Formats: sequence, structure tokens, C-alpha cells
Amino acid sequence: MMAAAMATVGSTIVASKLMGEMPVFIAAFLRFAVASPLLVGIVWLSGKRLPRLTWREWATLCIQAGLGSVGYAVLLIMGLARTRASDASVIAGTLPAVAALLSFVVLRERLGGWTILAIMLATLGVAVLSLDNPAAPGDSGQRWTGNALVLCAIICEAVFLLLNKSIKTPVDPLLVAATMSVLSLVFCAVPALFQWIHAAGPTLSIRAVGAAVYYALVPTVLGFHLWYRGASKASGAEASLFTAVYPVAGLLLSACVLGETIETQHWIGAAIAVFGIAIGARPSRR
Repeated sequence: MMAAAMATVGSTIVASKLMGEMPVFIAAFLRFAVASPLLVGIVWLSGKRLPRLTWREWATLCIQAGLGSVGYAVLLIMGLARTRASDASVIAGTLPAVAALLSFVVLRERLGGWTILAIMLATLGVAVLSLDNPAAPGDSGQRWTGNALVLCAIICEAVFLLLNKSIKTPVDPLLVAATMSVLSLVFCAVPALFQWIHAAGPTLSIRAVGAAVYYALVPTVLGFHLWYRGASKASGAEASLFTAVYPVAGLLLSACVLGETIETQHWIGAAIAVFGIAIGARPSRR
């Protein structure tokens, strides 16, 4: 189940590439507009209720929605408008390492030897993208700008994971998912309206709208269900290992759906990133 969940997450790279055909905030708004009613409906049917939270915890949830949901989605779409989905798939494999590095910088958490090695491997995996660069000279600047934006999206997602540690009140993951989606919808509303007015009602392609609806239904709703159902029966280390499916699924889908040519450097970079995830997922002795 967790492998299937991470495969759906890998497909968000392809979906975000297709969603780049429409203004970014409109694309993000459409995704959350479809996902929010479904998640809220599931919460209502489950009978679960959000516990009483402090104002600091509500502020944390708002920051998580702004950065981890909206920021991640917008930056990923912007980045993929300038680079290839295969590049983004390799960069996505650095998420666990980026989260560990931020924990060290912000929370002063101690980094073990295996974690440091995982961070080094993640860095090497991204650096491999510069080898045997197949991009045309005129496209290289756009490509690296896009890669930088994708990396910023991954940093936003890592901040989201980091902020989870500051919420002391136990909150069911389903309630977190629904709350994040509704808050993200609110945050996207005004920028999306401005983009719609500025573009005088842009023409939205069926492919782009379909990608946004897919993003809402499959990775956001179904992927969440599969992940937490599987994670409830696995250890933290085992769950971490399944994140390795994310970059691999992204690469395969980039080739199958978008028709991109996967270069040797992408397979090498992804292999290094996956190895880094496996190293970083080693259970701690503490």
C-alpha cells in the first residue's frame, strides 16, 4: 500500500508538468477545490473531530498550509514549466535528506554518521544532473532555474514535515489532511482570482484541468488513504524506505506519459538518491 501511495506521489510530478499550461494559482486552487470537499466529507463520515488547539498550533497549521501545500504546489508547477519532469524526479529524492538537514540547522538536532552520508548522497544525486547535459545551450539557463524552483518546492515540503514536531496536541492524520486542504484553498483563492482577472478569463485546456482533478483525487485523497493505512502496520524505518518509490515512479511516468527521454545521468542520480534514502532510513540505536 505504501509503495502504491508513493507511486501516486511520484505521479504528481507529471500532473504538475501538465498543470503548468494554466496560471499556477488557478491550477493550485482547482486542485484544492476538488480535494477539500472530499476530505471534509470523509472526515464527517468518520465521525472524527478536530481537537482544541492553541493559537500557536493554529498558526503552525496555517504556515504548513502556506508553505507545505500552496508553496510546494506553486513552486513545483513553476519549476516544471522550465525544466523536465525527469530532472524534478531526481531532485524529489532529496526530500528526506533536506528534512534532516533542516532539523539540524533549525532544531539543532544531532546528525548521526548515516544521516550525514545520506545528505551527501542526496547532494551528489542532484549534482549528477549536470553531467553530460543534453540540454541545448539556449535552454540550459531555463533548465537550471526550473531545477532551483523544484528544489525550493522540496524545501517547502521539508519545512512542512519539520513543523509537525511543534504541534503537541495529537491530531488524527485525516483531520490534518482535510485542514491543510481547506486552508490551502483559502490561501489560493485571492491570488487565483487576480490571475483570472489579469488573464481576462484564461482558456484552460482539458489536459491541464484533467491533471489538476487527477492530482486532487489520486495523490491527495487516494494516496493519503493508502499511505496511512500501510504506515499503520509498518515501523518508521520501513515507512521511510518506501519514499524511495517517489523519484523512481516520477522517472518512469515522465517517460511513459510525457514521452521524455530518460538519460543515463537521471538513472544514476535517482540510484544515488534512492541509496541515500535507504541509508538515512536505517533505524537508530537510540
